[in-house]
Amino acid sequence: MASAANSLWLSSVNGLMQIVGMYLLYSVLSDPQKKGKLFQTWLFTSLWLIGSVWWLYIALHDFGGLNNVITLIALFLLCGGLATYYMGALSVMIFARNQIPKIWRPVVFAACWTFAELARAQWWTGFPWAAIGYSQVDTTLSLAAPYLGVYGIGFLSLILSAYAYEYFKEKSRTFIVLGLCLSLPMLTINKEVSQTEITVNLLQGNIKQDEKFNVAKQDALEWYLSEIKNNKADIAVLPETAIPFIKEDLPSEFWDQLKLMTQNKATIIGIPTRDKDKGYGNSAIGLGFKQELQYDKYHLVPFGEFTPEILRWFTRMMSLDFGDFNRGAINQPTFEWRDQKLAITICYEDLFGEDLAVRFNDVENAPSLFVNISNIGWFGDTSVVNQHIDIARMRSKEFKRPTIRATNSGGTAIISSEGQVLAQLKPYTRGHLIGKLPASSKEITVFAYWASKWGLMPLWIFTGMIMLTTLLYKRFRHKGESVK
Repeated sequence: MASAANSLWLSSVNGLMQIVGMYLLYSVLSDPQKKGKLFQTWLFTSLWLIGSVWWLYIALHDFGGLNNVITLIALFLLCGGLATYYMGALSVMIFARNQIPKIWRPVVFAACWTFAELARAQWWTGFPWAAIGYSQVDTTLSLAAPYLGVYGIGFLSLILSAYAYEYFKEKSRTFIVLGLCLSLPMLTINKEVSQTEITVNLLQGNIKQDEKFNVAKQDALEWYLSEIKNNKADIAVLPETAIPFIKEDLPSEFWDQLKLMTQNKATIIGIPTRDKDKGYGNSAIGLGFKQELQYDKYHLVPFGEFTPEILRWFTRMMSLDFGDFNRGAINQPTFEWRDQKLAITICYEDLFGEDLAVRFNDVENAPSLFVNISNIGWFGDTSVVNQHIDIARMRSKEFKRPTIRATNSGGTAIISSEGQVLAQLKPYTRGHLIGKLPASSKEITVFAYWASKWGLMPLWIFTGMIMLTTLLYKRFRHKGESVK
């Protein structure tokens, strides 16, 4: 309990530090005396992104065999390139600052930053890791999750940061009252259904990444097979590529043994698959259901699971064999087990709440449980584990659905529909996590409703209209002053 309390305290501090950081950025952009604001914006966001995803260095250098200097350059180019989104969007505020009313500036600041977050989330397949809304997962702002989603929460936190600055600068209560009102989320009214009696068994193999795909290393397969054989829970979940070989390459008796062991017990296994027409897939196979089920990963990782032809020269510099996986459909059927409808995601797919929302289009078949299987052993014993846990927690808050996670090396957890971590395995250990399936709401949240129909388009339009209004205001004010 003490560990959970410490984690909650650290997460709350993280949320406060994010608001302070945006407060400082806004203060720089609001100072009429300082020049070079575009560069300062780019530098701020570049360093922030590097600090958030520095662990990519481990995957590229330690496991990919990329030269350390080239790895640093690649990391800098990635983060520096993404930072140009923020520099471009915030240029609207920078160049219009002196023409727009003070009371409007914080709204413009929040809109510009959020517009850039949306671009980072969706352009070039998207890389939304460390969006600022995730830092508020343990603050009162997270109460807005089932209405506005993570990007809406980020918008509110930016509003609070900017109006706080204006308050301390002007000593006017108007600014702080506006900030609090705009950042005050509605209270949720969804009701929980009673706790089910279904139990889950989440397996964490802790296989070293440099040994995972070594055919000679069979101890992992034996351990998983033994765990499945002794499993007494209703649902067992194995991590992403827990079995790192396609079925055809497994010992002939292995799959038959699995099917016998999983009768009347749902088992979800991360495994690569091969289709003669579609090619390879990063998949999850469900055994013990009415029939054998398969989910193929939809949101593939650039350079890890697919590489555009024009950039293949980069992956050829690494010692790993990067293959191209076939992409699955965005709205694949849920895995049905008793009264549960399981929505599967693989690894960083659960960053894309708009993709999960598509599965809520059909209300009758909407998911009741999120199941994520991951392998983030590529990134070592780093902050990536806690970051991914917070991402999963935010998804649960947005949709009011519990999440269970089975990972290879860390982040194996049971999360309630309120985003609370009910149980978690110690990272970088081998073991299993057994617990009862958390209670779930049957309600469709406001966020699930609008995101299932329109994706993130409402936020694009909202923030884009604020930016356009700001530009038009500057233009017409300038024209009016010229007439005078």
